[in-house]
Parts: sequence; structure tokens; C-alpha cells
Amino acid sequence: MSHPNLGLYSVRPSLRQLGATGMTNPFESFQCGKGVGPSHAHTTSHSGIGHGPATCSIHRKSSAYARRQTSSTARTADSDSGNPDLTSQSPHVEECSNRSSTTPQKRKRSSKADELPSLQDAPGLPERLGDHPLRLIIVGHNPSDHAWRSGHYYSNPSNWMWRILVATHIAPAHITGPQHDGCMPADAGVGFTDVGSGIPGTHSSQFDSATFQSWGSGFYARLAAHVARACDSIGCKCGKCGAPALVAFSGKRQWSELINTGRRGHKKITKFDVGPQSLRPEGWPLPANTPVWVMTSTSGASPMTTEARMAPWHDLSQHLAQVPWPRDVTCPATI
Repeated sequence: MSHPNLGLYSVRPSLRQLGATGMTNPFESFQCGKGVGPSHAHTTSHSGIGHGPATCSIHRKSSAYARRQTSSTARTADSDSGNPDLTSQSPHVEECSNRSSTTPQKRKRSSKADELPSLQDAPGLPERLGDHPLRLIIVGHNPSDHAWRSGHYYSNPSNWMWRILVATHIAPAHITGPQHDGCMPADAGVGFTDVGSGIPGTHSSQFDSATFQSWGSGFYARLAAHVARACDSIGCKCGKCGAPALVAFSGKRQWSELINTGRRGHKKITKFDVGPQSLRPEGWPLPANTPVWVMTSTSGASPMTTEARMAPWHDLSQHLAQVPWPRDVTCPATI
């Protein structure tokens, strides 16, 4: 299917353009909600996202990168305002003042990835599912090293996910990048998880089928736990009403490994079309009538045209638009 608006997104934005939308600093604090203001706030739940009538306040775990950025900004502001105390205490300012003004100094370039904490010191990547019935859960393979180090889903600048979510309006207008992933469950009814949650690694090829399939039971347990919390939040008695309206796998590999768990030889399924799926893996914890879609990969390492990559997401967006948010779910067992 051809989408006439794809041409608007066929040019990949530069890093400077991404910076203008706030995508270069994944550690900033962000006020979630359409009606952001001091009188509206969600409380934070144990699952990483708060719920309430209008907003949630997401304060990200600080990092060396964030502290450097903050302290650098503060030093600059105090220097400009003539504050002698902070200026004199700054080793950066002292170093600069001792340099000869006539000798140009070469600035060493460093990538944004170099400024993120190491894998050992990283904040990690908890699920972003919340405690209410969602419109959509997006399921990834496992956290990339970049996502694990930044603490945000699909944060690698080469990944297309956030460009796709913004372009297709799956993300609301005030959501612009990975630093807002914690806002998506409350503000859009869209959650994030991975089959291999808690296991960082950029290259999926480093995980063989046996390893990947061993993650299945834990993944199913986490989905079931979310459904149970969502059921509790609406007083559901049947245990099914908390399921998401849609589930989308952001790539074929994770769905292929799950659906082929326990299959051998000619029984293995090797070809999958993107879009809605009719089969379910053994042990699948969601109701049979919960639609499951397999989507094109958002990884920048996956070669395809912009139209081919984005078209299935546009289709998903059209189906998702039919699901209101917040969802109005009434358990039949309570009627």
C-alpha cells in the first residue's frame, strides 16, 4: 500500500535537527500529559509510570552526561551574570582562562554515545507498561547497548522508531523522542517491552534460537503480570479485560523465535508477512482475540526503503485510531 504522506519523511533528519526536537539528551526531565501544569500530576507506580487524570512527571535517572550538561550550563550562566564564586571554582573556566587567547585550540570531538554511562553503570531499561489497559504494546527483541545505557527505548539515533511514531501520529504531538518513552503509556496508551528484557546487546545475531526461546517464559509472565495489574485497575473479574487492544512486534525475528518454539524440521514456519498474524505461540498469555501484528524493523541496520519501512506502521496507526484513549473497558463479569 502506498501512502501519499511518506514523502514528508523520506529524508532522515540531521543530528542538529534531532537536537532541536530534544532527541539528543535522553536524560532530561519531562512533564507528561496534554494539560501540563503544576495542578495536574500523576503519581509514579512501581512499574515505572504514573496514572491519573491528566499528567505525569517523569524524572530520569541522572548520569555523568546529564551532570556534565547541567553543570556546564550553570557555569556559563553564572559566568555571564558575574558570579565570581562558581566561576572561580570551575576547573573548566580556570583552564580556559590560563590559555593564551592568541593560540587556537583544537577541540576533541566525541560522540553522544561516548558521553553515556558504561553498560555496567547504566540505568538499564525497565518496561514501560504502566498499570492500566493499553491501546498498544510494542515488543522489541532485546535492549540495544545504546538503549540500555540511555535508559530509553529505541534511543539510538540510527533507529527509526521515534520518527515513525511521530510521523504516523501513534505518538501524540507533545511526544518527540525516546526521552518521552515513560510518558507514552499514560498519554497515548502505548507501552514498550522486549522479549529479552534486561539483557542488553546490539546485535541480535549474538543470541541463538535456544537462548532467545529461553526468554519466552519470562516474557509471557511479564505480559500476564501487566494484564493482572490492568484488570485490578478497572475492577475486572474475568481476568481478560486488562489485555492491550493491540500488540505489535517491531521486527520479524522475535515473533519467529516465539512461534517456532517447540517446532522442528518441516514444522518450523520460516516466512511471515508483516501485518496481522493468525497463529499464536504455545503458552501465549493474552486472549486469543487480541490482535498481534508483526511490523517492519525500525533498526537502521535493516536495509529497506522508507516507504517499505513505514507503510505497515501507517496501517497500524489507522487501526489504532479506532481505539479511544483512555480506553472505556467494562468487564462483562461485573454486569
